[in-house]
Amino acid sequence: MKKNYLVLCLALFFVTISYAQDYNFSVSEIPENLKVNANSTVRFKNVSVEMQSQRNMTIVTEKAITIYNKLADDFADVTLHYDKRRSVKNITTYIYDAFGNEVKKIKKKDFKDYSAYDGISLYNDGRVLYYDYTPTSYPYTIYYKYEVQTSNTAFINRWVPITGYHQSIQKATFSIKYPSDIILRKSERNFNDLSIKVKEAPGVLNYEINKIPATKYETSAPLFLNVFPNVKLGVNKFNLEGVDGEANNWKEFGKWYYDNLIKQTLYLKSETKEKIRALTAGIDDSIEKAKIVYEFVQNKVRYISVQVGIGGYKPMLATDVDNLGYGDCKGLTNYTAALLKEVGIEAYHTLIHADDKIDFDAKVASPEGNHMILYVPIANQDIWLECTSQKRPFAEIGSFTDDRDALIITPNGGEIKHTKVYKVEENLQLTKGSYKVDSQGGISAAISIESSGTQYGDNLRKYDGASEKELDALFKSYLSNINNIKFSKINVNNNREGLKYEENIAFSASDYASFSGDQMLLPINAFNKNSYVPKRVRNRKLPFKISSGFLDIDKIELKLPATFSVEYIPENIELTSKFGTYSIEITKVDEQKYIYKRTLQIEEGKYPKELYEAYRKFRKDIRKYDNSKIILNKL
Repeated sequence: MKKNYLVLCLALFFVTISYAQDYNFSVSEIPENLKVNANSTVRFKNVSVEMQSQRNMTIVTEKAITIYNKLADDFADVTLHYDKRRSVKNITTYIYDAFGNEVKKIKKKDFKDYSAYDGISLYNDGRVLYYDYTPTSYPYTIYYKYEVQTSNTAFINRWVPITGYHQSIQKATFSIKYPSDIILRKSERNFNDLSIKVKEAPGVLNYEINKIPATKYETSAPLFLNVFPNVKLGVNKFNLEGVDGEANNWKEFGKWYYDNLIKQTLYLKSETKEKIRALTAGIDDSIEKAKIVYEFVQNKVRYISVQVGIGGYKPMLATDVDNLGYGDCKGLTNYTAALLKEVGIEAYHTLIHADDKIDFDAKVASPEGNHMILYVPIANQDIWLECTSQKRPFAEIGSFTDDRDALIITPNGGEIKHTKVYKVEENLQLTKGSYKVDSQGGISAAISIESSGTQYGDNLRKYDGASEKELDALFKSYLSNINNIKFSKINVNNNREGLKYEENIAFSASDYASFSGDQMLLPINAFNKNSYVPKRVRNRKLPFKISSGFLDIDKIELKLPATFSVEYIPENIELTSKFGTYSIEITKVDEQKYIYKRTLQIEEGKYPKELYEAYRKFRKDIRKYDNSKIILNKL
């Protein structure tokens, strides 16, 4: 028995040694050009997908990545999701030093196993296996391999061989096999000028990419999915959490989604029907009716995420939301749609990518998006409702979901439609107020600020619900150009009827102006100084993006100390460029009183790299003129 045990141990030892020697992970094996601008290098990443049937799929992932510095440590984390329909097995993980020597073998018990609770979900039945390596030296390499078995064939992970800026790649492959009765569709992006090998045959698709240098991040660069190669994949026959589906396009996918995940969820109890009909009785205007329903939902329910099985995709029953008083984005959207239907207004669930402006891919119909909102077409108007917010006004979605393609789901099928695009002048911040300066350079001021459009949403998130202490800190940060500030008033108001966020503040501060001998140097722009200038990028390679357009208008009255006379007043300025406009206008009222008007408009857009320096100059000029000073002489 002892002899047999020894033989077994020796056999396992030699298998391990042989396995470890299959690859040479010495950093010296990485070509020098792949180290330039790189925080990490993917030595290889091989993903193999085999779809055995509509209800069964196996994914094998094998990857090795070399980490050069702490900026790339996150890429060494191993995160494996599993649940009752997705199992992870055959996990192998090793750590190697710079010379390719094995440092550590990671066992399954070294992984943390915890709930995939996201902090906002009432319940989430997903779990995560997670390993976070703490390095003792750089560079190091982590190698891992694992297998996933799942019945959720609706999701085939997008192939993204390079996962970020400052990452190079030696080799990456992706292969998928699928049955003859299934159609695979693909959407390839950013393949230009790259040597990507593609092999396709009935039931098989393969990709291979080799020796791609790192791309240095450049200020205002586009989202990396819009720069690096990636492929979205989808099949016409799939299974989603135990529900079979078939769709060849977005229209068919929307039809399947409605019939299987929405249609049976719109029921409301009779008491609720009577209540909502009574609230809207005598109202003929459909928009006014919809507004009453929206505010009813805001006052009755709150947002709590629920991610359990098909509940991650299927809305809660409208009657359950009504009874419980809470729901996730799908549940609250569904509840609002059911109420609107009861008062004769059609409304459609809409899948969308929230936060980042990512459009739905028109070529491949398969589940995507991370959020649901409601589309309400009324009187030739496209109205979009964010049903998770108890504070946002009717039909105001803000930057969270504006200006992107989304999928509306109707009883007749799906349709990709573009959400609300805010005009630049709608994203307005209007600042009015006054300040006076005393002979010691101190300032006392009172201002009001009204924000609308996307600026409304930004300030709503920032200020609404904040404590007095938090508001004090937030406004000191906003007015960071003024030291020693003491507020005597801070009032904020969410004016939903007026579609404005309102701020009223009053304060004083010493030493606002500076002195040079008998001269006082007074910064004229006290309340809305724009100091942003994008970083210099030599030999820029990438286009750039201005992610948000806005309009700021400031109208300020200023009173100068009577013991000083004016020597210099800044000239009126007007700048015009492709990126927006800027102007300041200073009007004299009397010897001590002046009116300062400032207008800044920034245009959202994507611009070629050749215009980057012109954009920098525009922002530098704005900063310069925002720092303009009045020069006063002591009498």
